[in-house]
Amino acid sequence: MAKRWYLAALMPYLLSFAFIGQIETFDILWMLLFPPIAAFLVDRPRSLVLWDASFLLLVTGVYTLHWTRVLPLMYTDTALGSQLTALFFLAVLSWFMQGYKARFARMQDAFQEQLEGQVAEGLHQIRGLNRELESTQTDLVRLLGELCEARSKETGNHVARVAAYSRQLAGLVGLPDTQVHSIYQASPLHDVGKIAIPDHILNKPGRLTDAEFNEIKTHTSRGHEILQASGRPLLQAAARIAHEHHERWDGNGYPRGLAGNGISLEGRVVAIADVFDALSFARAYKPAWADEHIRALFEEERGRQFDPELTDLFLANYETFVTLRDQTG
Repeated sequence: MAKRWYLAALMPYLLSFAFIGQIETFDILWMLLFPPIAAFLVDRPRSLVLWDASFLLLVTGVYTLHWTRVLPLMYTDTALGSQLTALFFLAVLSWFMQGYKARFARMQDAFQEQLEGQVAEGLHQIRGLNRELESTQTDLVRLLGELCEARSKETGNHVARVAAYSRQLAGLVGLPDTQVHSIYQASPLHDVGKIAIPDHILNKPGRLTDAEFNEIKTHTSRGHEILQASGRPLLQAAARIAHEHHERWDGNGYPRGLAGNGISLEGRVVAIADVFDALSFARAYKPAWADEHIRALFEEERGRQFDPELTDLFLANYETFVTLRDQTG
């Protein structure tokens, strides 16, 4: 469009020569410049090529009539010959220029196609590296959770089962897949703070003293301190879970006495998953509970220890969680 505006502005300039009495200059400029410049500046569609060719044929015919003296003009043979030579020179130059532009456009398209292919390949490799990094991170989180589990001599696969229950319950809530996956990945670290609890307290077979129980309760804050130092979203979620999975809906939990929705959703979800698994298997201080007793406890603690809505979802799908327990156990 800018080129066409230039050509439109050129016409008044050429016409100005006629108005100041320089008709010969005007004729020469018009025939010498306008059609070849149009062909030179504007992309050459078929219509423009035909126009340029027709113009050259017309000028050649007029000049031939002059040179044969059939229709002589007021210009000299030298002037007209020079003008015709210039017209053909500009036409040929225009053709070469258009050919160069076409080759450049093809090279540009090929380069862009190659660049897009390389970018796509690079993005594919980056996605693969991200998946590998995420998988490695998940494995490290799980292994750290299992290390803490082994130290406390709890039932094997506790962290794997808690992760499976947490993912199932988070999915029943209707959370986005990304948040469900985050809870699944972070939940194995819910008891990471137990790594700082002395063995004689952590694995005591009998009832804990008040002092020992208070020491055990510090594993929530210690786990939070360990994990919150990282800015990674996964470890930030794990820090919240470690800190809040022993909080109670009624505010009587620990370590901060949070209540209701003041407890993070991740913490509320893992609280149910952790207690369900802890009751399902024998520990050093207790035998495994039967499923009817487990159900009864959750019904009793609905709205007290546990989020009532999450508890309803858990109990309504209890058999699904039992299946997960059996599959993961």
